[in-house]
Order: sequence, then C-alpha cells, then structure tokens
Amino acid sequence: MKTFRYILVLFAMSFAITSCVLDDDEQTFNEGPNVLLFPSSQVTGFFLNDNADDFTYTVPLSITGGDGNPLNAPTNANFELDASSTATEGVEFDFVDNSGSVVIPAGNTFTNVPIIVHSGELDPANPTTVVLNITGGSSSASNNIVASGNRGQVTIVLQATCSSDLGGTYALTVTSDSGGSNFFPMEVITEIEEGTYLTTQTGTWDPGVLMASGAPIEGFIFKEVCGSIVIEEQNLAGFFSNIVRGTEVLGTVNPTTGDITLEYTIGFSNNTTFTTYTATYVKL
Repeated sequence: MKTFRYILVLFAMSFAITSCVLDDDEQTFNEGPNVLLFPSSQVTGFFLNDNADDFTYTVPLSITGGDGNPLNAPTNANFELDASSTATEGVEFDFVDNSGSVVIPAGNTFTNVPIIVHSGELDPANPTTVVLNITGGSSSASNNIVASGNRGQVTIVLQATCSSDLGGTYALTVTSDSGGSNFFPMEVITEIEEGTYLTTQTGTWDPGVLMASGAPIEGFIFKEVCGSIVIEEQNLAGFFSNIVRGTEVLGTVNPTTGDITLEYTIGFSNNTTFTTYTATYVKL
C-alpha cells in the first residue's frame, strides 16, 4: 500500500494593496476588486521516489485588495489545469478532488491548493510541470472578485529526488571570479530536511562577518537531486537583499569520496552585477 506524506510549502508573505486619491489634505481609500493570486509564479516540489510513495503537495493561493481587510465570508477560488502542463493527470499527479475549487475561510487571506504526486512516475533527470490558472471566484461578502492578470498562474515543477546523506564536516575552499578566495577547514553542512542542506559559510567572507551585520545565519540552502546540487534563488544569509543562486552548472557529488563541488553567484550593486563563486567541499 502506498503511504501518503505531506510536504508543506512554507511561506511568510503579507499582501496589502491600498490605493488612494488626495483631495486637499484628506485621504480616501478606494475599495477596488478582491484579487485572487498565487504568491509565486513558479515553485519546485522535491519528492523522494526510492519507494514510489505518494505525496500531498500544497501551493498557496491568496486573496488581496478590496478595502485591505479579509472578507467576512468564505471565498470560493476556482482554478484549472493549463494546457502547457507537461505532467499528466492520473500518471504523475492527481487532484485531491476534482471540483476545481478551493475555499478561503472567512477572515483569512489565503488557502492551499493540494495535489497528490505519484513519485514513482517521476524521472529525476526530466522533471515535469503542473501549471494552474486561477479562473475566478465568488463570495457572499463581495460581488467583485477577479483573478490577477499577472499572478494568476503558477508552475509547479515535480522534481524526483533520491536518498541523500551529505551532512557532515568538510574542508572548504572558495574562489571567486573577482579574484577573492578563502579556506574554511571545518565547514559543517547540516541536513535540515530530506535532501535539503544548510551550509555554514557563503562566499569568501570570514566567519562572523555576516552575522555581525545582523544576519541570522551565514550559509545558504541547497538541495541534492540524485547526485546533482540545486541552489534555488535566496537572499544572502537569509537577511540581505543580495541574491544568491546557482548557475547553469549544477553542483556535483563524487560518489566515491563524497566530495562536493558547487558553483553559485551573489548579486551586488542592487543585484545589477553578479560575482561567481566556485566552492569545493572535501569530506573529512
């Protein structure tokens, strides 16, 4: 019997859209339409397919606009599968139900759209996509609910992964294409969830420099996908506006030694220029 596991898409997002017109010194708030939208245009779900399990994966769907306050009655948000999807319903995935609708509870600003992913049907080297479109909504609390024109679609990438065991201590050498370099003799990589890891350091900064400026961490997050490393876009040290992301050259894991090689960029000058870093982790 297949087991069902739940993968939650965690997010912290606050939406507030207010428009106003100034008439002398008086500010008047405009009660426009309530807008249904996906917070992200693309998300990637990672699914361990060693045992061909089924996973329930959820994508957040939000409502904003109006007078800026949540509606005081439930909202039905309608969606449909876009023809550009490369995953096949009934093969790689299924909807939890086929109503084509989810409910945003009264007083709330978001809900989740769940799908069931059949990991045994996924190919790690060729991930497929589920593309969803918001088609509209309804609520007794508003007769003006619309789908967002530019945030009404989400692409869900179904990425299969294999068992992963990269946590441990490494000797790390980092070089940059700007000429900088540093050596970290006791770099610790921590597994924070299955196949997802947090490094200790980012770039060539000395230990403690980023945290001294207020950052909660100094490393970055990466995911292993069956021997390949994916570094998704993220803020430097989870704090600064500098963008950290992997290059087109995927990181690799040496199957014999366990050594890791990564390549990523960090944005500077308001992310108008990017420096490329090559990091070599030698397993201790």
